[in-house]
Amino acid sequence: AQRKVWQGIKRTVKGTSHAAVVRVEVPQADGSVIECTTKEAVEKAIMDELSTRFGRAESAPICQGALFDLLGVYADTNAAMQILEGTFEPPAGTDAATIILLEEIARIWEKVGEGEVNIVVTQEDYQYYWRRVKEKISSSFSGLHFGHYKAIAHDDYLSDLLARKLSLIAATGSAPERWARGLSVMLEKIAGVALVTKLRGILLLEADFNFHNKLIFGSRMMDLARENGLVPTEIYSEKGRTAEDAILQQVLLYDIARVTKRPLVVASVDAAQCYDRVALAMAALTLRAFKVHNSSVLGMLRPLHCMEFYLRTGFGHSDTFFGGSDEGKHGLAQGNGAAPPTWQQICTLMINAQHRRGHGIEVICPITLKSIRQVGVDYVDDCNLWGGLDESDDLETAAAKSQDGITSWGNLLRATGGALQPGKCSATAHHMVPDGKGGWVYSDQGKEYEEAGLEELDGIQFEVPQGEGESAPIKRLPTNQAVENLGIFARPDGNPDAHFAHMREKMTDWTAKIKNGSIPTRSVWMSYTHQLWSGLRYGLGACSASLPALRSGLGSADYYILSNLGVVRSITREWRYLPATFGGMELFELPIETTAATISSFLQHYSTGSQIDIALSAAMQYLQLEIGVDRCPFEMDFTVWGPLATDTWVKALWEKIDHYGLILDMDYPTIPLPRENDALIMQKMVDLGIRGAELKRINRVRITQEALFLSDITTPNGRSLEEQLLHTDWSETEEGALGRHRSRLKFWLELPTATDWKTWEKRLKEIASPSLRLDTPLGAWKAPSTRIWRYLYDPDNHLVEVHSDEEIAIYEYDVHSSAMTNVLTHTRVVSEGAPNTVPVEIRRTTGSTIKLLRSQSSPLRNETPPEVHTLTFAQRLKAKGGEWMWDKLQFKQGDDPGWMVEAILNESLYIVTDGSHIPNLAKDICGAAFIFYCAVTKNWLRGEFAEESESADSYRGEQLGMLAIHIILLTLEEHCEGMEASSNLFCDNKGTIQTFSKNYQRVPSNAKNSDVLRVLRRIQSMSKLRHKLKHVKGHQDDILRNIHSLDLEAHLNIDCDRRAKRAVATAVHQRKARRDVIYRLPLEAAALYIEGEKQTTDIASSLRYHIGKAKARQFYIDENIMDGQTFDSVTWEDLRHLLARRPKMYQIWLSKQSSGFCGTGVMLRRWDKNESGMCPNCGIPETAAHLNRCRNKIRLELLSDSLNDLSDWLKEHHTHPELLRWLPLYIQQQDRLKFVDLRTVDGDRMSQQMRQVAHSLDKIGWQHVTEGKLSNKLRAFQGAYLQTRALQITIDHWMRGLIDQLLTLSHTQWLCRNLTKHHKTKGAKALATKAELRQEIELLLDLGSDGLPEHSKCLLEISPDELFALNTSNQQHWVNANNAARMAADENFVPVTAAVEPVTPRYSGAAQPTSEKVATFHCGTPFTGNRKVAPLFHKKQPNRRIATGTSPQLPQSGRRRPTPLRLDILRRNTEQEVQESKIIELLNQPLHTTSSKWHLQFPTSEHRSGLVKHSSLKTLNPGIWLNDEVMNCYLRRVLNPAINNSNTYFFNSYFMSTLLQTGEDGRDEPTYTFDAVSRWGRSIRRDGGLLGMRDLFVPINRQNMHWLFIHVEVNTLNINLWDSMGRHEYNSIYLSSMLRYLGDLFREVRGEDPTEWMARWTVTDCSDQSPVQHNSYDCGVFSLTSITLLAQKAALSPRSYTEADLQTYNTKQRIAYLLWKASTNQPQPRRSSTPRPRRTTPQSASSSSSSAPLGKRPRKQPAPKPSTAGSSTTKARNKRRRQNNNQRVTVGSSRPHGIVTSRDIAPSMQLAGIVNRKRSAESVAKGDASTTPTTQRHAPPKKKKRLSLGRLK
Repeated sequence: AQRKVWQGIKRTVKGTSHAAVVRVEVPQADGSVIECTTKEAVEKAIMDELSTRFGRAESAPICQGALFDLLGVYADTNAAMQILEGTFEPPAGTDAATIILLEEIARIWEKVGEGEVNIVVTQEDYQYYWRRVKEKISSSFSGLHFGHYKAIAHDDYLSDLLARKLSLIAATGSAPERWARGLSVMLEKIAGVALVTKLRGILLLEADFNFHNKLIFGSRMMDLARENGLVPTEIYSEKGRTAEDAILQQVLLYDIARVTKRPLVVASVDAAQCYDRVALAMAALTLRAFKVHNSSVLGMLRPLHCMEFYLRTGFGHSDTFFGGSDEGKHGLAQGNGAAPPTWQQICTLMINAQHRRGHGIEVICPITLKSIRQVGVDYVDDCNLWGGLDESDDLETAAAKSQDGITSWGNLLRATGGALQPGKCSATAHHMVPDGKGGWVYSDQGKEYEEAGLEELDGIQFEVPQGEGESAPIKRLPTNQAVENLGIFARPDGNPDAHFAHMREKMTDWTAKIKNGSIPTRSVWMSYTHQLWSGLRYGLGACSASLPALRSGLGSADYYILSNLGVVRSITREWRYLPATFGGMELFELPIETTAATISSFLQHYSTGSQIDIALSAAMQYLQLEIGVDRCPFEMDFTVWGPLATDTWVKALWEKIDHYGLILDMDYPTIPLPRENDALIMQKMVDLGIRGAELKRINRVRITQEALFLSDITTPNGRSLEEQLLHTDWSETEEGALGRHRSRLKFWLELPTATDWKTWEKRLKEIASPSLRLDTPLGAWKAPSTRIWRYLYDPDNHLVEVHSDEEIAIYEYDVHSSAMTNVLTHTRVVSEGAPNTVPVEIRRTTGSTIKLLRSQSSPLRNETPPEVHTLTFAQRLKAKGGEWMWDKLQFKQGDDPGWMVEAILNESLYIVTDGSHIPNLAKDICGAAFIFYCAVTKNWLRGEFAEESESADSYRGEQLGMLAIHIILLTLEEHCEGMEASSNLFCDNKGTIQTFSKNYQRVPSNAKNSDVLRVLRRIQSMSKLRHKLKHVKGHQDDILRNIHSLDLEAHLNIDCDRRAKRAVATAVHQRKARRDVIYRLPLEAAALYIEGEKQTTDIASSLRYHIGKAKARQFYIDENIMDGQTFDSVTWEDLRHLLARRPKMYQIWLSKQSSGFCGTGVMLRRWDKNESGMCPNCGIPETAAHLNRCRNKIRLELLSDSLNDLSDWLKEHHTHPELLRWLPLYIQQQDRLKFVDLRTVDGDRMSQQMRQVAHSLDKIGWQHVTEGKLSNKLRAFQGAYLQTRALQITIDHWMRGLIDQLLTLSHTQWLCRNLTKHHKTKGAKALATKAELRQEIELLLDLGSDGLPEHSKCLLEISPDELFALNTSNQQHWVNANNAARMAADENFVPVTAAVEPVTPRYSGAAQPTSEKVATFHCGTPFTGNRKVAPLFHKKQPNRRIATGTSPQLPQSGRRRPTPLRLDILRRNTEQEVQESKIIELLNQPLHTTSSKWHLQFPTSEHRSGLVKHSSLKTLNPGIWLNDEVMNCYLRRVLNPAINNSNTYFFNSYFMSTLLQTGEDGRDEPTYTFDAVSRWGRSIRRDGGLLGMRDLFVPINRQNMHWLFIHVEVNTLNINLWDSMGRHEYNSIYLSSMLRYLGDLFREVRGEDPTEWMARWTVTDCSDQSPVQHNSYDCGVFSLTSITLLAQKAALSPRSYTEADLQTYNTKQRIAYLLWKASTNQPQPRRSSTPRPRRTTPQSASSSSSSAPLGKRPRKQPAPKPSTAGSSTTKARNKRRRQNNNQRVTVGSSRPHGIVTSRDIAPSMQLAGIVNRKRSAESVAKGDASTTPTTQRHAPPKKKKRLSLGRLK
C-alpha cells in the first residue's frame, strides 16, 4: 500500500521518466541542425557521436609517440613497472604535465608500500552484494538479468562457483567475450533537448562484470587508499563528505576574504565528459599505483577497449555496433562501477601535483595560527580552483597566481586525456576597495566606485589551456552574480537572494504539479515533508543569510501551498507554522530549518581536524578579533556586539543562537589577560554605554592599531596610555618601521576616517586622566602578551634589544662615559634575544644611539612550553572531560594499567558493559556499568554512572557504557605507547555492537544518539586500534536458576546489569544534588543545549518544538487564548508525545479544531455565501467551539457513549478515585459549569486537593481540555497516586492515554457531524437538495401537459410514485428536460425553480423537548442501560404534495413574534408607501451641489439629531455601511417615538468612543474616561437619572469597521452585548467599561461606594444568540433590527430573522421610508423618465455601482441606450432574464444552473479559453484569484487604495 501511495506521488510530482530517444538533432558546421527521426538515421547519428566521444582521449600525450610505444594501450610493459618504481627516464619531448603525473604515480606507489588490493572474490562477497541489489536494474546485453544472479545468491554452491569464476578472471585478466559487449542507452540531460551532442550515454555492462569492478576498485582499492591517507581533502565526492560540505568550505573562504579585505580568485573549471575522456594507459598506471594487481586492471580495461557498443533507442536494440577490437576506444564508460573510483584516483594525482607546484591558498587561524593549504574543492567533474588570499597579494598578484593554477590544472587534465570546456568555465575575482567612509565595497559593485576598481578589473582576463599550446578565454563573473555550483547558488558577496529565488521556484513548480494532480491530501503532506522540503533543505547548512533575510526568503510561497495541504488560506499566519501540539499546521519555517541545518553543519565539522574545521576555526577567530573579545564570540550579546562584525556564516550562526536563546557549549580557546588589572578595549567601551555607529568607529581604529587589550596600547610600565597611539596609525611611527605587525594576532587592513580617530581619542581619554594615566595601573605580566614588543631591556647584561622582523639590534651603554646616562649605542646584531627581558620605552637620539625612558620591573611571560608532569592513568582519563562519568571509577589494585596491557596481550582480558533504564522510576535517567576483568590475575577496573537526558532509554545506556570502554582503551593506548593489540568487548545489545563496529567519517544529523557517534568518530580518528565486539546473551539470571554454569562474560554482564540499575536508583535519590551537573561527554567538542537540555538526537525536531513553544506562548497571550501562567501550566509534552504516534491527517484535524479554522458552518460560509452556517444537527451557528457543546439528542447520546468509554478507561488504568468521579461529569456539563462548582446528585463536593486540580483545568478552559490540553497539577495529582500504588503503569503512559480518550471523544463528535451533513442520501445537504427537487417536480406536475410540446408529453407518462422513487440525479434530469421542452414551446415560459429554505434533518433542533429521554451521566454511579450507539438518521418521511395552484411564497421568519409590534421593521414597504415617499428615487438620486434639498430634517431639540444628509441617506442602498447619522436618527426620531416608552433611553453612537478614548488617530490603547461622558443623560428628569430608566441601549461603532450594541436592563441588573458577527474576545472591553461606567454613575448619583452594587450585576455576551450576519456590510442593519425588537420586548434568537430575511424584506428601504416618514420636510424627488429599475437582488447588488465594496472604485457603467418601444415590457424583461440565466453553467456540476438550450455555447467551448491557455507554474500555484478569501489577514500584500469615507459604517 505504501508503495502505491509513493507511486502516485511520483507520477504527480516527477512525472513519467524520460523514455528512450526516438529523434535526435545533429548540428552542422554551418550552424544548422538536421533532425533524424527514422531508426537507421537515429542510430547512425548516435554511433557517430559516441565513436567520436570515446576516441577523444587518444589526444593525450601518453597515447602518442615514443611514450605510447613504451607503454602500449594498457601500460602492462616493463616501462610501466619502471614508472611505478620511480626509475623511468621519459623519452625526449615528453609533455611536462605527463612527466609530473608519472612522478606522482611513483610517489603513491612508494607510499602505499607493501600493501596490496585483495582480488579474491569469496562466496560471502558474492552473496552480500547480490542479495541487496534491486532486481529491476537494467543490464546485460547477453540477456543475463540481475534476477538470475540474485537467485543464485540464495544457493551456497552456485554462489561459491561464480565467486571462484570471478576470482579466476581477476587473477588472469582473461575476461569472457560477453564482457566486451555493451548496450548504450542515450538519455536527455535536459528534457526536450535532443541535440546528439547534449545526450548522456549510459553503458549497460554485464552484471557480473560490474560486480567485479565495484568490489575490486570501488571498495577494496578505495579502502586501501583511505588507510594510507591518500585521499586529498579537496575531494568532496569521497565517502563521508558531501557537495554541501564543499560549498560550505567555499562560503567560509569568501567570508575570510571579506573580513580581511584580501583578494581571492575562484575559478570554476569543469572537466568535459570526464569518464569518457580517460586514456586507458594513464588509468592503468594510476590503478596499479594504488596496488591493484595488473591482471585485475587488465580484466577491467580490456573489455572496455574492445567493447562492441550496441544501442538502445525508442526503436529497440540496434542490429549493428561500433567499436570492437579493431577500432579500440578509450574512456571508463558511464555506468561502469570502476569509473568513479578510477576518476577519483586520477584527480588525486592532479591535486597532489598542484600542491607540489605551490598552487592554491593558505588559510591561517589568526589566534591559534593553525593553517591549511588547499588547492580548491573538487566534486567529480566540478572543480573550483583558488588563488590569492595572501597578506601580500594585490589583485594583479592574486589573478596571476590563479591563472597559473588554471593553466597547470588544464595541462594535467589534458595529460590524462581530458579537457576543459571554455563555455562551462568561469572565474570570479573577490576584490574590495574602501568606500571613503571607513567601510569597504566590492570593486565591481556600485557606480560610485567605478574609478576605484572597475578599470582595474577590466584588464584582468582568465584563460584555460586547449590543445597545441592554445588557450581560450573564459567568463569573468561579477561578485553579485550567483551561478549554480553543485546545486547551490552562493554569491561571493554573501547575498542569499539567488538561492532563495531558486527555492521559491522549486516551491512554485511543486505547487503547480500538485494542483494539476489528483492525489489525496495525505499524500500531499507526504510529498511536502519528504520530497519538497528534503530538496529545499539541501544547501541550508551553508547558508549565511541573516534572520530578517530568512523570514522574507520564501515570500508568499507558503501561502499558495496551503490549499493543497487541506488548509484554508485565510488561516492566521502564526497558526501555519506552530507545531501541531499547540494547534498549528506545522509548516516548515525557513529560519528554523536554516538554524537547524547550520548548527548541524557546525557540530559535524567542529574540532574534527578536517579542512572545513580549520576554515571554520579561522572564521570564528576572525570574528572574535573583529569584535574584540577574548573568548568565544557566541557567548556575547549579539544585539550589542553583532553590528561590529562583517556579515559571514559564523555571524549568521551567532545571530540565530542568540535570537532563539540556544547555548552552544564548545571547547574554545580563551586568550588570557596578559597583565593584572588588564581589560579588553571594546569591553571598556561597551561598559561606557557606547553602541551603534560610534562603537563601530572605535572598533575600526582598534583593528588598525592591532590592539585587543589595554596592555596593547599602554606604556611598558602599564600606567599610562601611549599618546601617539591615540591619534596616529602605528605603522607611521618608528615601531612601524621595524615590522609589518605589532601584534602576534593576525589583524588585517582597515582605513579609519578622521571622525573615527577623533572618536577613538575622545573615548580613550574617558578611561584615563588628562595626563593619560590610567585610573587603575596595570600590574605584573601573568600571561604572554599579544603585542610584539620591539624594545626590550636585558637587566642581566644591561643592554637594550631592538627587534625587527629581520634581526635583533643590540644597544649597550658606553663604557667610556664618565657619568652614567640612559643613552645606549648600537653595537651588534644577533639572531636570538635574551630569555628574561623587560619591555621599555625609548627615544632615538641619533641613527646609532637611543635613550632609555621607561621600563617595566617584571619580565615578560614567554610562551615556553609548560613542564611536563607524568600523569597517572586516572588523571589522564579524567583530563578528557566528562567527570560525571568517572565519579565511581574503581581499581582493585591501584590505577597502574600495566595489568590490562598484559591481559590484552595474553587475551585474558574480558571487557563487558551493560545499560539500564527504569521508566517507572525515572523516564529521563539511564545508567550504564562496565568492567575490565583479567581472568588470570583476577584484577579488575570497573565503574558505573547515570545520565539525565530527555532521550534516556536502555539503548542509550548501552551506548554510553560502550563509549566509556572505548575512551578507557584510548587512554590506555596513549598511556602505554606502542600497544598494538586489540581487545574483545562484550555487550548484550546487538544494535550497540553494530553501531560501534562501523567506521564513522560523517554522523547523520538525525541519527539517534548523534552526540555519542560524534565522540566515537573522534576516538576512531585518534586511535590506531580496532577492537572486536562480541554479543553475550543478556538477563540470563532471569531465565536460569543456576547461574554458576554460565560463561565468565555472562557473569560479568549480570554484574554490570545490577550495577547499572543501582546507578539509576542512586541518581533518582540524588536528583536535587545532581541538578547542576552538565552531562557533556568526554572528548565531546561541542554540544547544543535548548532550555537547559542537551540535544542528543535530531536537532531540527527539537528546535521546531521549543522555538514553536515560545512563539505559541506569545501568540496565545496576544490572541487572548491563554495567559502566560496558564500556558505554562499545560502538560504540552504529553500531548506532543501522543501526536507523534498519530497519523499526519489526525494531527491536521486537531490543529484545525484547535485553531478554529476547520470546516464548520461559519467558516464555510465565509468562503461560500450560499453555504449554511448552521450546525447540521441543532441548527445554531456552528463554530469550532460548538463541536462538543451541541445539544442535539443524537450528539448528546454519542457524548454519553464516549463518556462511558472514558469512565471504563479510567477504571482500567488505576485512576485516582476523585478523578474517576469528577472528570467525566465535568466533560458532560459541556462548559455550563465550572469544574470547581460541580456537585454530585447527593450534593457532595470534591476535596481541597481535587479543587486545585479542577481550578487548574478551569483556567485552561473546557474546550482546551477536550482538545487534550491538561494541567501539570492533574499530572502531579495522578502521578502521586500511581507511586503510592507501586504500579507498573507510568504517569507518562497514563497521561497519553487520557489525552487519547479526550481527543477520541472530540473526533467522534466531528465524525458524527460530518456524517450527518455529508451522507450521500440522508445528510443535511442531500435532504435539502431532495426537498428542492420535490417541490420543482410537484410544480411541474401541477402544470400538467399545458405548454408541453406533443413530442415531450412522454415525460408525464412516468407515474408520480415512480418519479419520486428515482435517485436525485435522474430526478434532476427529468426537471431539466421538462423545463427545456416548455421553453422550446414558449419562449416566455419562466423555468420552474423551488423557493425553499435549506432543509435540515428532522432531528436537528436548537433545543430538545424536555419530555424526551436523554442519556445523562451521574457522578459516582456507573452507566446503566443499553450501550448502543444512537441512530444517526430517522426513517424517511412520506412526500407531501403542494396544493394545486399554489405558488412559491417568500420565506417567513424563523420564529413568530408573540405580540404585534408597534414598529414593524421586518416587512416590505407597501406599494402605497413606496408611491407616497418615492423612496427608491430618493435613494437613487445622484449626489451634486443641490443635494441639500434632499436632506431629511427633524426638530433640533436634541443634540445632533436634526438632520440626515442625503449622502448619509444613500448609505441605505445595498452593500454600503450605515453611518452615525442614520443610526442615531433612527433610534431617536423613529424608534423612540414609536415605542412611546419613557423607561427606555437610547444613547448616542458617540457615547462609547467618547468613554473609551483611543487618541487622535484611533490607534492608542483604549483609555477609560468617565469625565468625558459624566454629563450625558443629565436631561432625564426622574429620580436617579439614567439609573432610574428600565432599558438602556448603547450603539457601538468599533474602530469604524463594525456596529454592535449593548442592552442594559437596569431593573434586573443585566448588561448584555449583541454582536451579529458572533462572540469575540475584544468585545469584553465594552462590557467591562459599561459596568464601570454604571458604577461611577452610581457613585455620582447616590454618593456611595458602588463595589457591592456592581457585584450584583450580571455581564453577558449574548452574541451567540444573535441573528447571524454573513456579509461584511449589514452590521448596522442587524443592530437596528435587533434593537427594534428588544425595545419592543420581543425575544431575540438566531431564528428571529436571517440575513436572507433582511434582503427579502429590503429592510434598508424600510428604514429609509421610516426616516422619511418621521422627517418634517419629507422631500419629493421627481420621477425619472427612464424605466423604473428592477428590484436589486443580493446577486445583482454586488455588481451595481452603489454597492461597490468599501475601498473599491465602482466600475464605470455604460451610458443608457435610448428608450425604444416595447423595451420595458414584461415580455422583453423576461426574455433578457432568461438569456442571462442560460449563460450560467457550472463546470463539473451534474446540475446545470439555468436551462441549457440548443442555442447555448457548449461547456467545452466555454472552457477552451481557460483550459487551452498556457499558464506558468506560478499562476497555477497561485490558483484563481476569484477564490481568494476575503477575510485573509496574512495574504500577500496587495496595493492599497486610499479611502476617505469618514465614519461610514
